[in-house]
Amino acid sequence: RQSPIRHLPAGTPNSLNHDEWHKYIVGQRSCDRPTQSFLHPDDLERVKAVCSNRGGKVLKDNLCISRQQFTFVTVRSDKGTCGVRTVTKETKHLILACEQLENQCVPVHFKGNPTDLSFVSKEDSRLS
Repeated sequence: RQSPIRHLPAGTPNSLNHDEWHKYIVGQRSCDRPTQSFLHPDDLERVKAVCSNRGGKVLKDNLCISRQQFTFVTVRSDKGTCGVRTVTKETKHLILACEQLENQCVPVHFKGNPTDLSFVSKEDSRLS
């Protein structure tokens, strides 16, 4: 299982500079992953909250969607080469797989949300 915690590492570049991200990905030894998303480490508690009513809701099965959007950086590179193709700042709702661990529900997988599917409460859907 991949933990969303790996999507919140310390030391990520503060820019969208391809060279800085290339150096970072090589240093992390993660060239085998062609698409990687990085949230700001300060968002850790908000990310964990997506697996609770406080910060998210069940989307389907064990997938939860965040109530609020998050801003993060997605780096796309050539698999195995670390050749960075794009570095994009995105703002979307997070979709996380959540599991019960040690009496609390925690995020265990960060899932893509290419169309920015959003959180809609029952009250919101009745208004439309």
